[in-house]
Amino acid sequence: MSNITFKGLNHITLRVNNIEKAEQFYSEILGFTIEKKMGRSMTVYRIGKDSLVLVEAETEYEKTSKDYRMDHFGFFVDAPEKVDELAAFFREQEITILSGPSNRKNGRFVFISDPDGNMIEIFNEA
Repeated sequence: MSNITFKGLNHITLRVNNIEKAEQFYSEILGFTIEKKMGRSMTVYRIGKDSLVLVEAETEYEKTSKDYRMDHFGFFVDAPEKVDELAAFFREQEITILSGPSNRKNGRFVFISDPDGNMIEIFNEA
């Protein structure tokens, strides 16, 4: 399936150790405006057409225990059916599917893993 066409990089999700400190940095230092908060542990910034999402790490908080990983990044596709087509293609190619394909409130998604374990979301928004 060499004719995969993504519409762009939509978001990057960063795992942070302290959501309040991270919000202070991205809001006050970098000047990003919070688009929405999802509970106490997730903050979304809109940067042009793209998003930066902060998610507080789930590790226990100790001064010696830090979690500095990127959570995942996501790509748009044109239609919900494309998510299913790509999931079938990934299975054929023996690509690890972590979750989905599944529906959510505003579309359809599938999460896969690259060879290094980086999580990639492919989705269509309704």
